Formats: sequence, C-alpha cells, structure tokens
Amino acid sequence: MAALLLIATGCTAGPVTPPAPSPAPPVQLDGWGRVPLPDAMHASSIALIGRTLVVGGYVGTGTDRAPALARGAAADPHFAAADVAPQTPYGKVADLVSVTGSGSSVVALGAAHGGAHSNFRWTVWSGSTGRVIDRPQSFYAFGGEEAGGLLDVAWDGSGPMIVGTWQGARGLDGRIWRVAHDRWSRQAPVPALTNTATRQVAPRAAETRSGATVISGSVIDLADGVHQSAAIWRGSGASWTLTVLPDAGRRSEAWSTDCAASCATLGSRDGVAALWDDGARAPLPELTVGDGDNGVVLNGSDRVLAALSSSGSGRLLVGHAGEWRAYTAPDGVVRAALLVGSRLYLVTEDGGGSLWSRDVSDLLAR
Repeated sequence: MAALLLIATGCTAGPVTPPAPSPAPPVQLDGWGRVPLPDAMHASSIALIGRTLVVGGYVGTGTDRAPALARGAAADPHFAAADVAPQTPYGKVADLVSVTGSGSSVVALGAAHGGAHSNFRWTVWSGSTGRVIDRPQSFYAFGGEEAGGLLDVAWDGSGPMIVGTWQGARGLDGRIWRVAHDRWSRQAPVPALTNTATRQVAPRAAETRSGATVISGSVIDLADGVHQSAAIWRGSGASWTLTVLPDAGRRSEAWSTDCAASCATLGSRDGVAALWDDGARAPLPELTVGDGDNGVVLNGSDRVLAALSSSGSGRLLVGHAGEWRAYTAPDGVVRAALLVGSRLYLVTEDGGGSLWSRDVSDLLAR
C-alpha cells in the first residue's frame, strides 16, 4: 500500500509548465532571382568598384576548375567574363574568394587546396575590372610553418590590404599584409590584434564599406575561465582599436560589420543570430544558427539589412529603432552581400556558389 501511495503522490505533484511558444515563422518573401553568370560560373565574392559590379569565383570542377571574374554595370548588371591570367600552378585552379578595388583597380584573393596536407594555397591577383593577373609571391609570404590563414582582401586609405593570421608568441595573431610593386609583405604586429596572456584574438572577416574598414571576429578572455565574446577592430594603417561588443552572452562571434554613422554588426550569440546596432544588441526574432552558418550586414540609409543562413535556410532581417522582421531568402550559407541603391545582391553557397538579386525598396520603405 505504501508503494501505491508513493506512486499516486508522484503522479499528482505540482502543475506542469507549458512549453515556450515557438518563434514566429519568417515572412515569405518572393521576387528573388538567380543572376546568370558567364560560363556557368560559381560565385564566391562580390564588390562594387567604381560603377562596376565585380563577381569573383570559379568555373568547372575538380582538376578542371579555373578562376573566374565577371563584371557588369551597376545600373544594368548583365555580366560578362573578365580576362583572368593565372601565372602559377595554384592560380590555375584558384577560387577568387575575396575581391575589392578602387576606381578601376581590382585586387582579388584566390584559394586552392594543395600539398601533402591539402592546406589552402593562396594566390593574389591585381589588375582592372576588365583583366586581373595572378602575381607570384614567395612561398613564405603566406606559407610556411608559422602560417595561419588569410581571411579577406580590403582597401583602406593606405591602399589594398590582406587580413589574416600568423603565429605569434601566444598562438595565431591577427596580421595585415601590404603590397609594393606587386610584392606582398607581412606588416609589423598590431597590438590590438595580438594575443596576450589573458586574451586570445580570433579575427574572422574584413570588409570596407561606407569608407571604413572593419575586422569582425571574437576574443577569448582567459582571465577568469574561458569566455568568447564577439568583437570588432576598426582602424587603418598600423592603428587599430579593439571593441568587445556588449551583452555577448556565454559564447558569441561577429561575422560582419558595416560602419556608417554608426556600426551594425551581425553574428551569433549562444546559438542564435545576434545583431549589435549603434552599440546595443537588437531585439531580433529568434533564428537558430550553427558553426557552419554565416551572414553579412548592410547599413542602408535608414534601415539595417542582414542576410544570413539559419541552419542552412536563407533569412533576411530588416530593422530600425528596435523594430525587426525576418523574411525568407535563398537557401545556403551567405558568403557575400551588396546593396546597390535599392537592389540587394547575395552570394550563397549551397553545393555551388550562386548570385541572387532582389529589389528591396518595398522593405526599405517600411
């Protein structure tokens, strides 16, 4: 009887807490169009250089892969193939993963796997919007036992720059490369990008928009346990300032930053998408993200747009002054994005890089 009483008591204990309501689904957003690129090109990067849209990527697959660059007028972007001139074995199979420029000058970063351990082999390209040339470098410019990885090529007031990582006294530091007469060299360490006894830096991406160059990533605080917080670095030349973003949660990382009158940063925080706008974390709809997801944030005239993948599903966040809505977007991991007037371009990777486009004037006006 005692056993029966215990069972009965256990079955009637306390009220059951109802499950939390599911997040509202994103609004269906039609009107996305896949932009045709020459020679069935796979897109990996995009930039507006002068009045020309430039898309970097590759054509073909496997050992038949070759670097590719396409260009189109911003006012009427029907893309045509630009001339690409590889000069090195890895240049012949490179994917042009990052592209930037100024005026009519173009600089691109190429990536290919190779060697006994199939590590990334980097190539750097320069020229014009009509033709880029693979510029051979010393192996030790980007490689060797102390090498880390390269992240992006950007363009600041001192000219083109490559942002990456390199072995320092306490692990991989963030480092910057500059070019002179087509030869790239690693610059002196930048204190804000250098590890210390209590701080590990982890830069992830570099972008130049609205006249400012920003590096996005995270820092790991080792002073009291291990805490990873989203962070950005702003600067030019050898002068950079680190900002750890507020309300960073248990684990967060910055993916992309666009600084105009204020800075907007997109990233992840404790397994969901996060956006810091004008120094504060925005109240976003809940979108789950994993380690393989990514996104790009863009500062419009009075709206912030954030294109991202949420567990591989495409999403577009549009917000201003605390009001945010989530919309559907093309699926795949977002690799690059660009807002030209009211037209949004997205580069997504879902088995192969695609370029998508949509006029978002209806969203910017809300």
